[in-house]
Amino acid sequence: MSFRTIGFVAGAALALTACGGRAAQDSTAPIRALLSADALMLVSFDANADLSVSRDEAEAGFAREFTRADADNNGALSPIEFSNWSNLVLGGSQIGPYRLDFDRNVDNVITREEFDTEMRARFSQYDGDENGALSRTEFVRLVGQARPPAPRREPTPQMGQRR
Repeated sequence: MSFRTIGFVAGAALALTACGGRAAQDSTAPIRALLSADALMLVSFDANADLSVSRDEAEAGFAREFTRADADNNGALSPIEFSNWSNLVLGGSQIGPYRLDFDRNVDNVITREEFDTEMRARFSQYDGDENGALSRTEFVRLVGQARPPAPRREPTPQMGQRR
């Protein structure tokens, strides 16, 4: 695994922690944060490098990502277009968000409205303090919740060593 890939995954995990705002309501939020790549995408929307993603930056990012995904420029995403976008931007289809998260009416077409609705809902879910911006603190919070500290184990003595 390359450092770039490790960095991407680590960044995704940090970004995914933004689920903190609704964690009290959704006990699966920490797990979802680790299993979803959308927060990493949201981090990339920080256009002014202030370590926070404003609602305006997010909206611009949603438009940019929909345009990137809409390969045939017809204003809707087919399952193949979504899959290609997911592989490119989210790191594959094994990590969410999934196509059906966006295609709620299950008509095999994701409209711009459906795409934006889902992304806005995710943004709001990750906005723990509900101030309309995603801070790095919000992106990091749930990783700690999802990965409680492991109990400390004593090192195993090597052959020939005494305890």
